[in-house]
Amino acid sequence: MTQDVDATVPEDLLNTLRRHVNATAAGDNRTVLADFLPDRIGQLVGSAKVPRLERAEIQSVRDLGGGYFDAVTRYFEPNESWLELRSRWVRFTDGTWRTHSVRNVPDTAPWISPTGPAEDGLDTPHWEGLRAGELRLQRCASCAAWVWSPRPMCPHCHGFEMVWEAVDPVGTIYSWTRTWQPFTVEASGHLPYVVVLVELPAADGRRVLGILQHADGITPRIGTRVHGVVEQPPTNDYWPLVRWHVDEEAK
Repeated sequence: MTQDVDATVPEDLLNTLRRHVNATAAGDNRTVLADFLPDRIGQLVGSAKVPRLERAEIQSVRDLGGGYFDAVTRYFEPNESWLELRSRWVRFTDGTWRTHSVRNVPDTAPWISPTGPAEDGLDTPHWEGLRAGELRLQRCASCAAWVWSPRPMCPHCHGFEMVWEAVDPVGTIYSWTRTWQPFTVEASGHLPYVVVLVELPAADGRRVLGILQHADGITPRIGTRVHGVVEQPPTNDYWPLVRWHVDEEAK
């Protein structure tokens, strides 16, 4: 049973969705994979962890515009516990409906184990700054030049007195890429995600990498204003990370 469907959702898409979610619950992988866009099959296999399932219920289907539709489905395990997946659908060239992307609900960014200070300890103050809720970058005490990534010597005046200062985490998108592959175990269920290279005016244009939050289904624009939020991890097994958010007025 479908709970909430936009009036503009085509009936043939609803029929495809019902067949697809029932095939997923039944473990009919051949049918499920046939519903993916051809260039997404290999990439989407690892995008969502699905346990043994008993049944499925479509919770909502939304018209996103531009020919894209999002469906949220609740999948029930034999013990009646459940998980929700959001699938994005688009009409294929042959007239059928195909899955463009799928991910877990809620949309939560993963915490990646390999993060943290390098073995040589050069960037430890940066990570300690994140623990304190600050984005700290390196700066030369002699010529005041901002430096990133960390170095033992200033690349401008060749001075060796390098300090760390907090930087206002506000900038613009210099470059970006959308990642479809689960390069780490933690990334499974969070695909695709968008990595941005952010230019920081407060640090003379130094550029830092990070994940763009709430980027599912949007195409970032170069020059878009963003701000960073330091998020503390759920446990001490991970280090804090800066998550970047598009400013409301830029949306």
